[in-house]
Amino acid sequence: SAVQMLWVNMIMDSLASLALATELPTEELLDRPPYGRRRSVISSTMMANIVGQGLYQLVVLSMVLFFPHLLPLSPEVRYEPRSGSVHWSLFFNVFVLLQLFNELNSR
Repeated sequence: SAVQMLWVNMIMDSLASLALATELPTEELLDRPPYGRRRSVISSTMMANIVGQGLYQLVVLSMVLFFPHLLPLSPEVRYEPRSGSVHWSLFFNVFVLLQLFNELNSR
């Protein structure tokens, strides 16, 4: 829905830009030489973190999507892909919380 898209936009863009805007410059940044043209923007450590977080989110969201009955919730949520607003609401909330955790953890 439109409200969910606005929430995703707010979580994905606002908090990330706020984190970049509040980072104080240090003298070390001014003293270091510039990176070369051929150097990759994403380091191997960053790539490992991106892939690891992506796989973690894929596993958690797949579990919530396809096996909601395994979650310790009361009342029990069933897998009903065509209906079931509780199921989709749970999925969306887990997605938003995973994104928020990822942004705070990446900072």
